[in-house]
Amino acid sequence: MSKSSRYEWRDQQAALHERMKGFLANPSNEQLEAVVAEMRAYADAAQSGSIEIPQAWTAYS
Repeated sequence: MSKSSRYEWRDQQAALHERMKGFLANPSNEQLEAVVAEMRAYADAAQSGSIEIPQAWTAYS
């Protein structure tokens, strides 16, 4: 996986997590629809091959 692919995947993950945090902080239909739309975009990008999902990664917290 190239460095740019990894950054693109990381950015997609960050956007998805931010949407989920927004929904958890303010659970409304609007926030729920935003989360579902972000999840669909992520799934579509993964299926079309426009983002590459790493097989394994290390998270440092």
